Amino acid sequence: MLLYMPYKSRKVRGKDCYRVINKQTRKVFAKCTTLQNSKKQMRLLRAIRYNKKFIPNSKTRKSQPKS
Repeated sequence: MLLYMPYKSRKVRGKDCYRVINKQTRKVFAKCTTLQNSKKQMRLLRAIRYNKKFIPNSKTRKSQPKS
């Protein structure tokens, strides 16, 4: 099964940064960010859209302080 990826990362002309957009709606999610952060942003957007069990800012994902 081929999964359609609606998000795209493009280099901003004349700057050392990247833009994250939705290919269908052309909505911009990140205007000027690093390549690594743009990849993180796309992973987060895919998780929110395709993973039914994904909970952003979940308490179980945060590290617990050691006692």
